Amino acid sequence: MTCVENSQLREDYSELELVRDGKSCCTVVIAQGAGEKVKTAADDFCSLLRQMTGAVCSVKTDDQCLSGGLVCIGPSRLTMEMGIPTPTGRFSNERVILKRDGDRLALLGNDDNHFTGTQFAVTMLFERLGCGWFGPDPLWHEIPKKKDLSIGYLDIDHTPAFISRYSNVLYHNPDVGARWYLGGVKRMIGHRLTSLAPRDEYFESHPEWFCQVGGKRNPFVEWWQYCYSNEELLQLFIDKILTYFAENPDVNQFSIAMNDGWYDGWCECEECRKLGTSSETVIWFANRLAKEVGKVYPDHILTFLAYFPTYHPPRQPMQVEPNVEVMFCKEADMFMPVDKGPDNGYHLKYTFDKSKNTYPVPWKKNFEEWNRLVQFPHIAIWDWYCIAAAQPVWKDVPWVQGDVATRNQRFWREHGARYVYNDQGPLDVFYEDDESYPLRFPLWYVYAKAMWDPDLTGSEILMDACSKLYGPASDLMFAYYEALADIAEHNTAQTIAWHPPAPRELYTPERVERLDRLMGLVRQVSAGTDGMVRKRLDIQLSLWEKAKDVIATGELID
Repeated sequence: MTCVENSQLREDYSELELVRDGKSCCTVVIAQGAGEKVKTAADDFCSLLRQMTGAVCSVKTDDQCLSGGLVCIGPSRLTMEMGIPTPTGRFSNERVILKRDGDRLALLGNDDNHFTGTQFAVTMLFERLGCGWFGPDPLWHEIPKKKDLSIGYLDIDHTPAFISRYSNVLYHNPDVGARWYLGGVKRMIGHRLTSLAPRDEYFESHPEWFCQVGGKRNPFVEWWQYCYSNEELLQLFIDKILTYFAENPDVNQFSIAMNDGWYDGWCECEECRKLGTSSETVIWFANRLAKEVGKVYPDHILTFLAYFPTYHPPRQPMQVEPNVEVMFCKEADMFMPVDKGPDNGYHLKYTFDKSKNTYPVPWKKNFEEWNRLVQFPHIAIWDWYCIAAAQPVWKDVPWVQGDVATRNQRFWREHGARYVYNDQGPLDVFYEDDESYPLRFPLWYVYAKAMWDPDLTGSEILMDACSKLYGPASDLMFAYYEALADIAEHNTAQTIAWHPPAPRELYTPERVERLDRLMGLVRQVSAGTDGMVRKRLDIQLSLWEKAKDVIATGELID
């Protein structure tokens, strides 16, 4: 289900007054016995209303005598009277509803398990009223001041395209992540299989569980793997996964992704060789685990990665169990959208001294071949969305993807993906710390909003942000971000996040000159403003001056 909104204003449909001349005209209502998520959402509504208008509103429960304008937060007797269903589901149906009906305004969503639908509904309402949050610092919160506030016709029923939407923003700053609709079903990502049978714990007693390389059991080679054909080891994995689900009833997915790396550490024993290529081996392995786990937890999912040695699909069609998920890692060009053409993708030799460690098939073509040969019931995406990765030189250089980001989200959705994780590389090098938001929010915010609603374009998301943040310079700042996005998309350099070019390869003198002209105009407008708008603009101007210096002199590390 996608967002359904009827914005038609009916002539006979009067406004529901929330605030008049700084005084509250409404009562916030929650169900008697409402849970903590609903109470938090109601408190947030009251706080935002007060910040906008100065009005103080009271919160009552639905068992009390009520009259006048009512704002119904979360499911209650009143929302049932309005004919609004209560969204439920521990691992699905992340539905958010905003509905005006006469003197009642209902804001609710699925709050089961890790969902925070009612809070999202409150955020959606205040975004429509002009609010925005673009970083943890209050300087980057836009809460417009109004003496009067009313709601006309409103009917939104939205279920996000992706049931899980995660980036490092959510981990480093949950408050910002919540305003950006990040979250959903809690997921396990990464190379987690090794946590079930740690090498240092089991190798001495069970060397046969580990890869045979060069005729010896040796899990100390670089990028080592298990002996995936070992039946005793398989049973250990099954038992530990079942234990994990029993101890974590709020989670319905486990990552069985292999150890990181290329082919060097894959088992060469006779039984493992019979399993086929690394991709065929992993599919067989995932099926074996999933079949047994599914007997106890039929709606729980096991995830493996299509990545590095499992980049290529199997050589022939293969069936997978209904509880197996593949997570495709987008080892593709950082510049173009993945749907732009069959040649888009990382098809350069990876920088290891082994000819086999290559991606000779472009990512999009490879992705489509996977989906032709294996009919996956569950698809996830691991995307890298920042060019910097392990190159600190990029830390102070802007990087905006705009419509490329939103086109990619639509591509994921159209090809059946339900989960997207956006990574940006080593956290100790370049992560979403508080100081990074003024420079990076145009990248992170667009990705987050597109995961919530892939029908939005990058331009629409950026324009909305600029209109809220930059006052009379909003058009100029939008043009600046669009110019940055154009640089990101229209390049001849081929790279992925781990192998970026030097900034000057992208930011040519001509492009720097264009950006500098735009920021010169911004400087003129900033001089005539004051308050928060002036502070925001001056920060962006300072960031651009720093970026110019890095572009001119910055070098990549070896």
